[in-house]
Amino acid sequence: MVSQRNIAERLGVSVALVSRVLSGTADEIGIAAATQQRVLETAERLGYVPNAAALSLKGKATRTVGVAVYDFNDPFFGMMIHRIQEQAHRHEYSLVLAGFVNRVPDERDLRPLHKHAIDALIIVGSDAGAPWLESFTQLPVVRVGHGPSEERSVRLTTDEEDAAEKLIDHLAAHDRRRLRFLSQKLPAHRLRERKLRDAARDAGLGFTAAAPQSSGGFEAGYESARRWPGSGARADALVCATDRMAMGALKALHERGIDVPGEVAVTGFDDIPFAAKFIPALTTVRQDVDAMAGRVFESLMTPADPEEILFPGKLVIRDSG
Repeated sequence: MVSQRNIAERLGVSVALVSRVLSGTADEIGIAAATQQRVLETAERLGYVPNAAALSLKGKATRTVGVAVYDFNDPFFGMMIHRIQEQAHRHEYSLVLAGFVNRVPDERDLRPLHKHAIDALIIVGSDAGAPWLESFTQLPVVRVGHGPSEERSVRLTTDEEDAAEKLIDHLAAHDRRRLRFLSQKLPAHRLRERKLRDAARDAGLGFTAAAPQSSGGFEAGYESARRWPGSGARADALVCATDRMAMGALKALHERGIDVPGEVAVTGFDDIPFAAKFIPALTTVRQDVDAMAGRVFESLMTPADPEEILFPGKLVIRDSG
């Protein structure tokens, strides 16, 4: 990393002079304009980056944003972080990442965010509540995902009601009348279940939900489908809360010799990269990652009152149903 000393040595001037120029106080002690220009040009040419901690002590913005990720193993979150990083580069911000184990915030996980002088906080993931945010009360906060209405953040998320209606309309049009919802024990999945149940009722379709799984995405879908149909009428569509669950369900159905989509359709949610490459390719709801990531930095740079901003999902129809 280039330091002020490196710049001073390159120009043959004192470190104090370089510091004055870079801090914007050179005029106070009469440093010539030509000398100031030489320092600034050399700093830019060498790639000098101001120290964030020093800027913070001076009360200046550090152009560093914290990112708290609920699950680094979730491929949808990986897609979102990639897009957020692209936006950070475009707006000349640096990112500090922190991740939670099993989606449960822990003080040890939050240390990187406290250690660095961050200007704002981005949360990637949904939660029913986040008391840990109380230690970041002075910062603009943007959550990509669902959060409580009273949360002091701008929440960017897919319109679950609109997505549910698109998916249910598609299944109804293909004469799928008995739907079974597969999910994990996550707040976002409970919301998704409610919206799907309402849409199915309005369309006159049967809708039941399997017991939520505590295991990870693929394993949760696999276990739920392995036990299917269980009690009650056999469903003709398995509606999965995520693509990873849908892929696990497809594996279990394949092992059992059940034809997809002949005997049962399978759908997912997110449209992660492997959704199109799986066999059969997965019918799913695509979340608008690019639009949400773009709005993240717009919301951070123009702080607004806490609100929820909804983005329409896109139904992507493939071979699984």
